[in-house]
Amino acid sequence: MSRIRPLIAFDQSACGAGRSHAQALRDTLQLAQACEAQGYHRFWVSEHHNNGAIVGSAPEVMLGALSVLTRHIRVGAAGVLLPFYAPFKVAEQFRVLEALAPGRIDLGLGRSPGGDPQIFSVLNPQGSSARTGFEEKVEELLHWLGSCADAPPAPGAHHIRALPHNPGCAQPWMLVTSVDGARTAGRLGLPMCFNYSAEQSRGIEEQAFDAYRSTFVPGAYLACPYTALMFFALAADTNGHARYLFSSRALWRVKLDLGIREPIEAPVTAHVHDLLKGREASIAQQMEINFVGEAGEIATRINSIAESVDVDEIGLTNWAYHLEDRIRSHQLLLSLLA
Repeated sequence: MSRIRPLIAFDQSACGAGRSHAQALRDTLQLAQACEAQGYHRFWVSEHHNNGAIVGSAPEVMLGALSVLTRHIRVGAAGVLLPFYAPFKVAEQFRVLEALAPGRIDLGLGRSPGGDPQIFSVLNPQGSSARTGFEEKVEELLHWLGSCADAPPAPGAHHIRALPHNPGCAQPWMLVTSVDGARTAGRLGLPMCFNYSAEQSRGIEEQAFDAYRSTFVPGAYLACPYTALMFFALAADTNGHARYLFSSRALWRVKLDLGIREPIEAPVTAHVHDLLKGREASIAQQMEINFVGEAGEIATRINSIAESVDVDEIGLTNWAYHLEDRIRSHQLLLSLLA
């Protein structure tokens, strides 16, 4: 029998056609409250840019709202795209969040672009969009994030302090989709969340977990390896209904491959859309890493993979046009995984 693992609900603020971006963000807030009531351990939000289907562009702002709309669930970013930002500023943002929700803030760090290449120069016009130097930026952030983050005074300069001061600090995580990323997480002594459902992650989960554990160095934030595994998992009461709901994402992906960035369509429109005709093989390929179906079957697949890498926590995300279908999916899977 599989051991019980804490569950993470992860939401990307997917926006549906005919609905406002503001409503998509409010749906994320409502979903967080529902997941807290259901018993999830963490609720994470993402950072994406220039994508009409994913409108969560500022996780640090969303977390401010989540910190006051929830009571005990941990809330976090998954993640902040650190290559584009000054570590000092990110540390200050998450120190403020820690002050608002002590002991409940997670800071996931990623080096993915989070958007199309043209967004790089807009996010950081004076800097580089390259991933080189990422590890050094994480180390600087960890310094400023720590409980005594004061820089040694430079000659002729004022003493620099990261504020506000708190008894504790946000918990940093590394978000990875590669073996190299797993090694970085291990060297930095941080918990690792591996995204199983990313296309670039396919088939490398065991290598990544081995690399993380073999390179892990205990540090101020973690004494021993700690891991999470993130899945796209859209569950419903029947396989047929789950596949019907998934047609919204399937159509979005087909459009994306054609260079079309649009909100997701309602399933009543998507499942009969002309662009899905003749693409059964492509959709089946999507469903190899995106788990869609009856909750019991999905839970069996997730538990099998979780056991194979001995993961500590399981993360779940889904896209569905209607908020109630996303809430229902999380509820069904919680009852079988927790």
